[in-house]
Amino acid sequence: MSGPKVVARLRDGKMVKGYLEEPLELDFDALFVDAHAALPNDLRLRRVDSGEKLKIPLDSLKALFFVKSFEGQKDYSEVKFFEKNPPIKGLWVRIRFYDDEHLEGVVKNSMDFLVEPGFYLKPPDPLSNNEILYVVKDSLADFRV
Repeated sequence: MSGPKVVARLRDGKMVKGYLEEPLELDFDALFVDAHAALPNDLRLRRVDSGEKLKIPLDSLKALFFVKSFEGQKDYSEVKFFEKNPPIKGLWVRIRFYDDEHLEGVVKNSMDFLVEPGFYLKPPDPLSNNEILYVVKDSLADFRV
């Protein structure tokens, strides 16, 4: 399979695991320096379980998780909040989704997270299965810097 491994978490609570089919080159570290990689309005994914190709509208997403593996780390307790200033350059933010899930992370210090329909969020735990998330702003109930 090709493309980044992703877990699409939909606003209706469903989850789709697959490979992003769009030709999207992501350097996760560069997203906080000078790269801007907007996602298309319709994501094209190939399901990992069936190989089925799907078209998922961006506005139906809660968030898109770029992951290291589809299995995750079932016995690992992921750190979801920073204990002190993050070691990553950018703005330290706390978000709350409409389903009451809370996360912290770092966003690139630019206007992109204000004007774009979503933004990239680097999670606090370097050992997490999540490399980075694309958060759709319409799925947020609260956003704090």
